[in-house]
Amino acid sequence: MNTDTYNKKLTVIIVSFYSNLIIENLINALDKNIKILVIENSLNNNLKLKLEKKYNNVEVIIPEKNLGNGGGINLGLSMVKTEFSLYLDADTLPTKEMVTTLLNSAEKIKNFSILAPKEQNYVYGEDQYINHDKNKRYHKMKFITGCALLFKMSSLNKTGHFDENIFLYYEEHDLYYRCLKLGLDIYLIDDAKFKHYGTSSTDSNYNHEIYLNRNWHYCWSKFYYFKKNYSYFYGIKKTIPNLLRALRKYIFSTITRDSKNSTLHLAELQGLISSYLLKKSTRRPKM
Repeated sequence: MNTDTYNKKLTVIIVSFYSNLIIENLINALDKNIKILVIENSLNNNLKLKLEKKYNNVEVIIPEKNLGNGGGINLGLSMVKTEFSLYLDADTLPTKEMVTTLLNSAEKIKNFSILAPKEQNYVYGEDQYINHDKNKRYHKMKFITGCALLFKMSSLNKTGHFDENIFLYYEEHDLYYRCLKLGLDIYLIDDAKFKHYGTSSTDSNYNHEIYLNRNWHYCWSKFYYFKKNYSYFYGIKKTIPNLLRALRKYIFSTITRDSKNSTLHLAELQGLISSYLLKKSTRRPKM
């Protein structure tokens, strides 16, 4: 695929939070002719200066505050002028053919909202497929992992973008729900592949603070998603196991004086209780 085709069809969005140790691996794996928007949620200008000096196709946007994952993607989407946008987690690494395969699939499938490449070593359960024909190389899905997503911009204009009430976790579940409700299909593309390292995409100096926030937001967002799209009591039903597990682990770690794990499980409990009380998602990393 030539330069003009790339520039006309695709913009890449990467949301970063102190991802300076790994983000260049991802940028280097992408064609130098693709426009790349990096949303740096740490509000640190150093990454902007470094990347924009080194790469002609990269623009780093520093928002006024930490927008979270969905909010960061939304900021990138608001700047997209191409037919498609590709969101990539900072700790992903696409194969050489991934982008071309996704764009070629987009030309063939036509009626869709999101295409997802296949994460290497990730196995989808049968309940995540709508139609799993093993003789085909693409499949309609109920759920796909949210770390690499090709959006058809005209479809997103119908569904709306990510719900910015959700700071972290379940933002993609909420978007998938709206897409499928409007009959805008989601597909998994078997021949488009990428690696997801699964390690923190953030500088390890901030690990404990990041884990505290992840635990809090996972629990808050899980209840919020089910309450929003189903009902308050269904949200309670889906999160009671999380509540009981976090409470048991908090008590055990407190008795054994394991202060590090105690604070992690306390964050889970606080996130759930805050969500049950219909409070907004206000917790942010302290850096």
